[in-house]
Amino acid sequence: MRKRGANIRHKAKAAPGLIAQNLGPEYETRLRMAVEAFRGGWAQSAHFNDLADTLDLLQLGIALYPGQKADPSTSTAAEVALVAMQNIRERYESRGKIGTTGEELKALELLAEVSMDYWNRRSGALFAEAYRQLRAVRHVQRKAEQEAA
Repeated sequence: MRKRGANIRHKAKAAPGLIAQNLGPEYETRLRMAVEAFRGGWAQSAHFNDLADTLDLLQLGIALYPGQKADPSTSTAAEVALVAMQNIRERYESRGKIGTTGEELKALELLAEVSMDYWNRRSGALFAEAYRQLRAVRHVQRKAEQEAA
């Protein structure tokens, strides 16, 4: 017998993380370029900002999805990268140069690998929401800086 009702076609609201990353590869490219800039010793503030955004995006993703199975390695990698980023920033403020030690470079490489792996395993909708919230936070920060100046 033939079904009499209309065929229902279900569509995903957002692409899975792995597909979303491949549709917009500029995120991974900028992230890997920033790590290479620190490795090569020619890093600028834009590279630092890219890594800071990556770290904040990862922390937002972890916080936005509390129902996920606990992944202590991702949280630990984020904490280690945060310490490395703080050290790089303090060194830049005191010396005026952006650079890393060997351990800090390893932490940045770990951040890049863990971040890409994390977002490839999550939904594209979670990435989009975390990115939207990160942009909102950065907008508020820029506004506060302009008012202070």
